[in-house]
This record gives sequence, C-alpha cells and structure tokens, in this order.
Amino acid sequence: MKKVFFSFFLLLSFSCLNQTFAQYQMRGYNTMVGFRAGTSFGGTIKRFITDHDAIEAMAFNRWKGWNYTLLYVHHMNVREFRGMEWYLGGGGHYGIWNEPKAEPPWVYKGTTDYRAYGVDFIAGLEYNFYNTNVYLSFDWKPAYNFVDFTKLWWDEAAFTLKYSF
Repeated sequence: MKKVFFSFFLLLSFSCLNQTFAQYQMRGYNTMVGFRAGTSFGGTIKRFITDHDAIEAMAFNRWKGWNYTLLYVHHMNVREFRGMEWYLGGGGHYGIWNEPKAEPPWVYKGTTDYRAYGVDFIAGLEYNFYNTNVYLSFDWKPAYNFVDFTKLWWDEAAFTLKYSF
C-alpha cells in the first residue's frame, strides 16, 4: 500500500512540475536582470514562477544606506498597447545605514548604525521594445517600516532597464 501511495504521489508531483514547466515556456523567458534608477539607484532580478506571477529581488542605495526588497508581483496585459504590461505586488524590505556615513531621513546626524524593516507595495508598467529581450519599466513602491522610522515612505519611484534571458 505504501508503494502505491508513493507512486501516486510521485506521479502527481511530476505532473504538477510538468505543468509549471509548460507555463514557463509560454512566456519565452524566465529571468530578468536590470538596473534601477530614480529616487534610489540599484539592481533587480525578477524570476517568473508562472506565466503572470514573478518573484523580484531588489538591492538599492538610498540616503547613504542599502535597502533589500523581496516582492511577489502579478503581471497583467494592457490590451490597447502591444508589449505593455502592468503589475501589482507586495513583499518586504530590510535596510541598513552604517555610521559614520548614515543619513537616514529620520535623524539629524548619523551617530550610530540604523536598521529598518517593513512591508512594501509595488505598482508599475513594463514595456517590451519590439519583442526583443530589452524591457523598460516604471514603478511606484511605497513602504512602511516597523522599526526606527515607523512611517510610510511614499516617494520611492524608479525606472528600470531590464534584460531577459
């Protein structure tokens, strides 16, 4: 009985993995790498887990410190414009500002190391240049911190130039 159950579980798992792999093939690419510039500067890596859903990791410099963000993003087509998608998502972040260069906005003068973590929301548009591997996106990413500066950061917006492979 255990062998039958194990064989059934193995067959079910293989069929789910095969379906996920087929969804990867529908999009034509799985991973995007990009440079982010706006109110902050940094990089991003986006990995699609289904045809419309992705996990995105960002690392960017702001206020002489570093922020690391991990987001779940859902893409939707813009029917009127070929190659354009809009996306919504959410996730979390962790920020580090090391003294003596620390200049987070909630302190007058950096005298110690500062850390911040919280939740993020993202909304944006992404455009594919003539069905190439080059994408340009614009997003707005407000965030709320749970420690140190416990307020909403409304002003995080950036353009990102991405390459897919």
